[in-house]
Amino acid sequence: MIALLITGIFCSAQPMLAAEAPRGSEALSNLSALPLFRAQTALVGTDSHDVTAGNNDGFDSLYSYLYKQGGEYVLFDEEGPGCVYVIRTIGHKGNLKVYLDGGETPVLTIPFLDLNKGARPPFLKPFVGWEEETHGSSWSYVPIPFAASCKLTTDEMEKPHFYNIFAHKYTPGTAVGSFVPDQKLDDAARVWQFPDKSWAPGETKKSGAKLALKPGEVGELLQRSGNGVVWSLRMRVADKDNLSARHLWLRGYWDELTLPAVDTPASSFFALGCPRALEGLAQADPAQFSTDKYVAGATRPQSLFVGQTGDGWLYCNFPMPFWKSARLEVLNTSLSDTVELEYEVVSSEQPYPMAAGYFHALWREERPVAPGEDYTVVSIGGRGHYVGCVLTMSSVYRDMPNQKDSYRGHLEGDARYYIDGNRTPLVASTGTEEYFNWGWYDLLKHDSVFAYATHGYPLHVAPRQDHSVMYRFHVGDVVPFQREFHFDLEHGPFCDWPAQYSGVAFLYRRSGIGLEFADELDIGDAASESAHTLACEGVVRMERRTLPYEGQYQQFQPQDTSSDRDGVVEDTGHVWDKQSSFRMSLAADNIGVKLRRRGYYGVGSEGDLGPKRKNPIFTPAQRVTVQVDGETVADWYVPAGHARDTWRDTEFEIPARYTQGKEQITVTLIAKNKTQWDAYTYWAFCYKAK
Repeated sequence: MIALLITGIFCSAQPMLAAEAPRGSEALSNLSALPLFRAQTALVGTDSHDVTAGNNDGFDSLYSYLYKQGGEYVLFDEEGPGCVYVIRTIGHKGNLKVYLDGGETPVLTIPFLDLNKGARPPFLKPFVGWEEETHGSSWSYVPIPFAASCKLTTDEMEKPHFYNIFAHKYTPGTAVGSFVPDQKLDDAARVWQFPDKSWAPGETKKSGAKLALKPGEVGELLQRSGNGVVWSLRMRVADKDNLSARHLWLRGYWDELTLPAVDTPASSFFALGCPRALEGLAQADPAQFSTDKYVAGATRPQSLFVGQTGDGWLYCNFPMPFWKSARLEVLNTSLSDTVELEYEVVSSEQPYPMAAGYFHALWREERPVAPGEDYTVVSIGGRGHYVGCVLTMSSVYRDMPNQKDSYRGHLEGDARYYIDGNRTPLVASTGTEEYFNWGWYDLLKHDSVFAYATHGYPLHVAPRQDHSVMYRFHVGDVVPFQREFHFDLEHGPFCDWPAQYSGVAFLYRRSGIGLEFADELDIGDAASESAHTLACEGVVRMERRTLPYEGQYQQFQPQDTSSDRDGVVEDTGHVWDKQSSFRMSLAADNIGVKLRRRGYYGVGSEGDLGPKRKNPIFTPAQRVTVQVDGETVADWYVPAGHARDTWRDTEFEIPARYTQGKEQITVTLIAKNKTQWDAYTYWAFCYKAK
């Protein structure tokens, strides 16, 4: 091991570390608080994906809105306190209208062109981008907080229209100040304009050295005992193109963790791409690197979190807290080459709040990805939040008629988050490149490398084996989880396009769960109904269905409906329009409860829900008032949307003041606005104090 060289101490003018995770505009500026857990915060979102599991993801605008209201198309509709963090669009030419807190008049009406070109405050660069200037996709990271509700609409729906909206929802009763058009983002702008700068608050130490690692040799970058934070890691290899970084492997250990929490090739970690992508770059034929049929190239990744400086330093600004010890090391995986590098580590002894996760950077590779199965970016238990990834997607050349020059069909795959055992995915994109805020791959006008603070496409090697390297990081829109988190990605629209995938997922996490299962009520099972004292008024019908959940297995419907097939569930439930009550058992030391319901995504709809529909088919909105032991909590609201022949899990958060200290509660649901409420199974989960 090589001893550390203390090279200096410096101070930062940034504010001291926050005790709680920030929200709204502060979440964009106070990046030192990124490891802090998001207490009872859920990611919600809407998008334009084909609900029949096909590939009509916005091309004819059939699924490019939730529902129509008057002359406006509703893109997002949520009730309760929360904050919209990301609006990504392609093809929107009308106005964005923002309705808040039940108001009938929009607090903001702005043309999408003005919003995305940075023409009107607070929608200014670097927080926005326009598709004609930013490689085919428009985006806004300007937060839109709301105290009671938020509805986003547009008044135009000419095809095509692609979109994703990501927001956080908080527990009912959380105090949130709603969006005002004159909000300032000056603090965040100062951070975003200099993405390679460390955000360490307070006094820090800088250490570093030069290493010459022989094949198979391990070099120590940091060894510390006690509590503290690694604020940044910088590394520079001897060759100016960083190609030798493909031989380096990073590992990081925190406290008593026996397995490395950081375990990844350095080239993927710093967003250069997987080792084979850099190998392909080194061997690329300059004459074919970029032609009239292929656009290839490389640019420096320059995200807020990882990237490369103009003078060749690879940087990582993810805060990495520890409470007992820390060890960072680098391994030379080459069988023959010595790798020369220098490094710098900025750290401090400042204790982090215990309500924070350990930094994880975990790499996975599938060569090739399995036909019929999604590529898993990350699958992990525990509690924490996902903050982004770097992926390398490599083609397998297909010498087929009409496809010789378009062999990146794997990029047609949707991205899907599965959070805390909820089997209904939050669809994170309507195509793989769109997850990275890009659009129209293989269209020469837009198909060129780029790098922004939150997303980028820094490397494309072509033609025969194509390597596409992309990164996407979440700032305000981190993905909280309390039990488990899975991020899956289709390879092609039907998960059958030959390809090789590898990538590193970045998370903050601790082992153990913050949300434990408490009880299950199985509708239609007499013993379960009796044990939970189920009572229901206004039953319209009982029904039994055998269905998949939306996602990977949905594509095989309706040819195979056997209940023993993977991904298919058979369940009995009821539909009612007056009220229902039932008891659920809890852990008395809970600090709140998540109530989950299995319902049918096609309830109340009429028509063929298969993939050949020509017109929209909607399922109506559902609204019930939730009471706990006779006290009204809030409305459980599920907006109207495109019907599909699948199950769906919806959730309602019950704050601690209604549940804490109780081993049992009686939940009463009262229908509003002539709602027909359907339910097949209810689950109760208890939040745990840590």
